[in-house]
Amino acid sequence: MADFEGAVRGFAGLDHEALSRPWPWREGTIDVRYALYRTLEEAQEAYVRAAAEPHPESRRILALAERALGDLRGLLAGLPAERLDTAPRPGEWSIRQTLHHLLVVERRYALQTLYAVERADTEPVRIPDDRLPAPAQLDDGGDVVALLARLGEARAETDRRLGALAPAALLRPTIWVKIDVDVRFRLHRFAAHLVEHTVQCDKTLAALGWGATEGRRIVRHVTAALGELEGLGAHAAARAIETRLAERLASLTTARAGD
Repeated sequence: MADFEGAVRGFAGLDHEALSRPWPWREGTIDVRYALYRTLEEAQEAYVRAAAEPHPESRRILALAERALGDLRGLLAGLPAERLDTAPRPGEWSIRQTLHHLLVVERRYALQTLYAVERADTEPVRIPDDRLPAPAQLDDGGDVVALLARLGEARAETDRRLGALAPAALLRPTIWVKIDVDVRFRLHRFAAHLVEHTVQCDKTLAALGWGATEGRRIVRHVTAALGELEGLGAHAAARAIETRLAERLASLTTARAGD
């Protein structure tokens, strides 16, 4: 995983000029940006195979949340430490605060949804507040890698607990923002909430003057596609693609050293 994370950071840092350098592929030469697009194509090919397998609806819904998390990872890969704790404007959240909020909500959503599935009909529809973690109970320390890893662990735990629900469980009643909904609605909230705050992070970074390179724009599509693949349980395929991406970055480094 470390090699893949390094590859994501490395490719995300490449601008138009670096991406336009030659890259040998098969019997010919193409540009470096195709090393990323080829990785995206491989993820798509693997996704088509994985999606053809039978999956519970809950797993297919939660795979969208893994896709959203992958996009966030691509956006924040290699984020400098000084950008992590700087708020764009007074009263607005820093990236750290936003990631901590995502972790808190991931944990709370998972518990609320699981409660809706498992509770007896004689129990209240809303989960008791004392069964939900308070923000102060969840760690918000470390660099961006640690924060994203913590969020990834919480997402994986959600998938393990809610990824194989029976169809009838999706109709169980629950409450979201004082509104009566069902479990299916709540499952879709995982991805939508991640997308909402990825947009927020994107806006924050723009306000801080940290613009995205062309490499980062492409990388986000790659990490998002790999996230959805992971969400469908195709772990071996995802690992193989990640390894190839790391090898492609290493080949660029070797080529530069020989210039």
